[in-house]
This record gives sequence, C-alpha cells and structure tokens, in this order.
Amino acid sequence: MKSFGPRRAVWEIITTPEGVDPATIAMVDRYDLVYRSLVAIMFNFTQSGHPGGSVSSGRIVSTLLLDTMDYDIGAPNRSDADILSYAAGHKALGLYATLALRDEIIRLASPGLLPKNPALRLRFEDTLGFRRNPTQPTPLFRRFGSKALDGHPTPATPFVKLATGPSGIGVGSSMGLAVAAADVFGTDAPRIHVLEGEGGLTPGRVVEALAFASSAGLSNAFMHIDWNQASIDSDAVTREGDRTPPAGTAATPAGGSNLYYLSYAPESFSVVAQTPAPAYLVFSEVWYPGWRAWVDGAEVPIFRANFAFRGVYLRRPGEHTVVMRFDPVSWKIGLSMTLLTLVAIGGWTGVWLYRRVRRDRQEK
Repeated sequence: MKSFGPRRAVWEIITTPEGVDPATIAMVDRYDLVYRSLVAIMFNFTQSGHPGGSVSSGRIVSTLLLDTMDYDIGAPNRSDADILSYAAGHKALGLYATLALRDEIIRLASPGLLPKNPALRLRFEDTLGFRRNPTQPTPLFRRFGSKALDGHPTPATPFVKLATGPSGIGVGSSMGLAVAAADVFGTDAPRIHVLEGEGGLTPGRVVEALAFASSAGLSNAFMHIDWNQASIDSDAVTREGDRTPPAGTAATPAGGSNLYYLSYAPESFSVVAQTPAPAYLVFSEVWYPGWRAWVDGAEVPIFRANFAFRGVYLRRPGEHTVVMRFDPVSWKIGLSMTLLTLVAIGGWTGVWLYRRVRRDRQEK
C-alpha cells in the first residue's frame, strides 16, 4: 500500500490473492472465461463495442458486484444502495455481460431474489439488444422481449444511475453522485465505485475531479483504474513477453493489407493474409488454451491479444497462409484414456465369454 500524504488518495497493488483455496480460484477463472466469451460473442454479433477494455476490467467488476458492494438485487432503485458507475462508458459490453451473467446465476440458484418486474432486470436474453433499437425486427429479439441496450450506459438500464461515454466525463459526474449521496446519508452514505481505464484519465477533466474529491474529503468514492495499457493510442497488442512491437511492425492496418478465409469451422479455420510489413494478425476469436497455429506450414505461438482474442505475429511482409486448429492436450489424454478403457472392457469381456463358453462345454 502506498499513500500520497494526509487527506490524499491511497492505492493498493494486488498481484497474488492470499488465503484463497485453489478450488475458489478455479471457479473464478471459469467465471471469467464465460464472461470473456460472452463479451466476444456480443462484439462479433454486433461488430461494435470495445472488447479489450471490457474484458480486462472483468475481474474488477465481478469482485465488486459479487463480493464487495452492498445492494439489493431485487430492488435496483433503492437510494441507499452502493453504486457501480462506469465512467469508462465505452466498456458497456462488459457492463451488460456482467449484469446478464449475475442475473442468470441468481435465476438458476435463487430466482426468488430477483425483481418480479422484468423491466428491473438485465437478463441473459437482453444481451441480444446490444446496439439495437426498440423497433429491431429480428425474431429472437422479439421472441424474448430483449431490451435495447445503448452503446454507452444510460439510466434506462437497471442499476445504472449515470449516462457516461466520452473519456473523462463519467468521473466528474460520478464524484457529483458521491457528493449527493454523502449529503443525504451523511457518514453512512452508500459507496460509489467508479470504473475507468488508464486511457480515460483525460487531462482537464479527471485530475480536477479527483483533486476536488480529495480536497473535499469525499470518503464514499472509490476509483478503480483498469490499467490494461491497451488504450486506443497504445501500440501494445499482447501482454505476453515484450509488449513493444518489433521495429517495422505495422501497429495499425497498413495500406495494401488484406485477408480472406479459405475455410472456417468451429474447431479450425485457415486464412490468407497479405501485409506490406511485419504485423500482428488478431482474430476476433476467444483466446482459450488448446488452440494451435501455423504460418506457412510452420507452427507459431498464439498470443493472447487485446486480453480476449487470439493473435499471431507475421514476421515478414507478403502473403501468408495462417491455419488455426483446436488441438488440446487434455482432449488427447481423454481420448487415450477412453480407448484404453474400451480395450480393457473388451479384453475383460473376451475373457469372460471364453470362460463361459469353456464352462458350458465342460458341463455338456
């Protein structure tokens, strides 16, 4: 823990959780995988949104909503409830995915806790409404009565109290919300948890808002910085190894770049990529262990790109054939064990039949 001095902010850096059993960590990892997958599905479905920041902030938000904040899931409009304010409004993909997953978990485990009025919930089915308007004619949107979810959060969404969007705007309004809560409730004011990314710490907006909160001694406002170093003005593509692209790497799509698919299936696909310079090739496909990649017939490592997706590095300019295939070791081990089990069962059955036939002959 580090301090900036009297009446100033405090920050904590947490690397490895202490006192948490492996089973809990595995469960949290599994939840995060489902969350990241839902973000990727919504992004691919609409071809819109900011998946990188949505994914990288997932663990912060899940910890707040599932283990930290004090609120009533059945009464999203309670004035004394803690509030999560997405100052980083462009992470709306993550907000909607988190609220939908939370609703689905409670629906399966204890549905009586949920509001009886569907308008006060953000259901799993509502994710079909991301970047859609109420007149959307698609069949499933109509069938499930999905909510139209804006590209940035608005109070039309349950549990959302502020409309946020452009970088830095949400921090100031969130601090104003914290002041109002402190004015009404005093020392027992609900806590306002503010989420922003390092790319949204806009000069002229955020610093002044935080300085005000500090000078005012605003004790019910908590700032959570998703420092993912993957903002729009960053060249970083992956956190694995050296994040700085090698010299000559195309950080953004260069003129003359092209890509087309040769084949596509859920467990494998192949593309032809053309690039005038060395470049990272990032697919909007969820990163998951077990995938392998080949560039021009040579196997290459798959990078976890932009926190959620799979990417490979094309070291040379020109045309390349890239193949990705799901080939997990766990599946091979499982297949081997299954085959061994079948062989053992077959052998045991053969021995049993042999003895049975031999005994029947002896009795005759």
